[in-house]
Amino acid sequence: MKKDKDAIMVVLPSDHFINQESIFVETVKQAVEIAERRRGLITIGIKPTRPETGYGYIQMGNRVRGNIPTFKVTRFTEKPNLEIAKDFLMDGNYLWNSGMFVWRADVYLREMQKYLPEMYNCLMEVYKTIGTDEEEKTINRQYDLIEGISVDFGIMQKTRKAYVIKSEFQWDDIGSFSAMARFAENYRGNSIKGKTFLEQSENCFVLGKEKLIIGFGIKDLIIVDAGDVLLVMDKNRDQEIKHLVNLLKEKHKYDEYL
Repeated sequence: MKKDKDAIMVVLPSDHFINQESIFVETVKQAVEIAERRRGLITIGIKPTRPETGYGYIQMGNRVRGNIPTFKVTRFTEKPNLEIAKDFLMDGNYLWNSGMFVWRADVYLREMQKYLPEMYNCLMEVYKTIGTDEEEKTINRQYDLIEGISVDFGIMQKTRKAYVIKSEFQWDDIGSFSAMARFAENYRGNSIKGKTFLEQSENCFVLGKEKLIIGFGIKDLIIVDAGDVLLVMDKNRDQEIKHLVNLLKEKHKYDEYL
C-alpha cells in the first residue's frame, strides 16, 4: 500500500488445477470489479459435483449485479460430515470454498483490524520498517507473535463484506491423494502411476516410484512409495493425512522421514 493505496490483492493457492483459462480470467476480472465497486471481500466458489467432506462450503445469499452469478455470502461451513455434505449438494444453494480471494488491500486491513486486532498490530509494525534495514528483523520478530489462523476462520466467517462468485470453469484441488487419483491412469477401476501391477483389486490409488508395487485382492487403499517411506492407508480417510503426520512428529524417532 505504500506504493499503491488502491492496490487489489488476488490470493490464489498453488495446488489447484484450473481448466478453461479464459473463463477463469473473466471470473477474476469480475471479482476485481466487485472489490472496487462494493469494497467487498470476494471468494470464488465452485459448484459441487459430489458430497465432498474435505472442502468448506459457502451458502449463497442475495444475488448482486454481474455477468457471472455473484452473491452475498450467507454463511461459511467448514468441512462438514458426509450427511451434511449430501444435504448441501441436494440443496443446490451451496458452493465449495476454493480458497481463492480478491479484495482491496485497504479494505482487507480494516477488516483485519476489526476481527484480528493483534495480527493487524503486528503487520503495522512491519509496515513501518518496509524499505529500511530493520525490515527483515521486524518480520522475523513479529511473525513469531502472530496467531496461526486462516483467513476463513479469522475474517471471512465474521465479516459482513463477503461475496462469492459462482464460477463456471473446471476446477480441482490437487492437495489430496483422492484428487491426485482423479488425474492418474485408470487401470481396471484403480488409479495408478509408476511401476504398479494390480489384480482383483478395486478403487485403489497407487503411486509408485522405484520399486514395483503389486496388489492382489485389495480395495479402497492408498499406497504411496516415497523412497524411504511406504504409506498404506484407507482411501476414504485421506483427509486425515495431516493428523497422521502430526502423530509422527510427536514420535521424534521418525523426524528424519518427515
